[in-house]
Amino acid sequence: MDTTTLDRETGAWRDAGLRVAEALLIRTQHSSPRQPGARLRVDERGRMAGGVSMGCVETDLREHLLALLRGEGEPRTVHYGMAFAESLEVGLSCGGEIDVWLRVLPEPLPEAPSVRSVRCVRLDAAGGEFFWREGEAPPDGMSGLEEGLARIWRGGGTWTGEDAGGVRWFLEEVAPRPRLIIVGASPIADSLCALAARTGWRVSVVDPRREYARADRFPDAEAVIHEWPEEGLAAAGASAEDAVAVLAHDAKLDVPALAGALRAGCRYVGLLGSAGTQAERRRQLVEEAGLPADAVSRIRGPIGLKGMGGVEPAEIAVSILAELVMHRRGRLG
Repeated sequence: MDTTTLDRETGAWRDAGLRVAEALLIRTQHSSPRQPGARLRVDERGRMAGGVSMGCVETDLREHLLALLRGEGEPRTVHYGMAFAESLEVGLSCGGEIDVWLRVLPEPLPEAPSVRSVRCVRLDAAGGEFFWREGEAPPDGMSGLEEGLARIWRGGGTWTGEDAGGVRWFLEEVAPRPRLIIVGASPIADSLCALAARTGWRVSVVDPRREYARADRFPDAEAVIHEWPEEGLAAAGASAEDAVAVLAHDAKLDVPALAGALRAGCRYVGLLGSAGTQAERRRQLVEEAGLPADAVSRIRGPIGLKGMGGVEPAEIAVSILAELVMHRRGRLG
């Protein structure tokens, strides 16, 4: 569960007058199914959201968090290693080790800014957290965290360490959720929109055909834009940070969509269609739209992971999302 969804669920609990405790994964060693920054939250009724493993330790953590909510004990770190005997010991079956920070969430929980920032969580009884935006001066009394901040600004991720006063902090990058713009309200687009939204993408759908691009078909989309592709991409605010999936399979929509995405410098541009369709669209972009061949060569097509062998629209959507995830994580050649 991404942090935005987790915060939304936490907000619903708090709106009902319930306090919430959190288990924050701050360190992993050896094999671990989750990365630092993963969270499990529990409300006073015992309901859980999120997770820090694949279910190995969540039940035990739930009991620790409920105890905190009852006022039993202080914020602290708990350590889990390999479970040697499932009936006797709670632990990780993967052979890894993790450290988890337990706390009652502060009220109100600070809202993440809309720009890239660093979430700073204080790992002591005083607790608390805040967001540090790039370029801001360190708050008073927090010198000594420059190394961790520099590392995160440079490469993202997380960092745990002490400030000059000996207070431990957990720092993690917070970046706006990635955006996917889908051009063409096809059956594949239905599934891709739902899958992408569930995995943390903000999705906009662009298609001038209102009978296809209906809001009820795309309930997970942030926006459904009834414009021709180039105008629609501009209305969606397409930029170098965005991914574009062109799924219309119609030249009069494909070509302007590809041209608009390439001119906007979108980091990922993928096109649905056979090898023949790919070649023809590329020819049109160079000869008719006047785009340079090296820009056109950036198009990923046929879109999606080829080895999956997907045939049905939902299967093809899975292959496209898999390629998008690989690209986002720097794993796509």
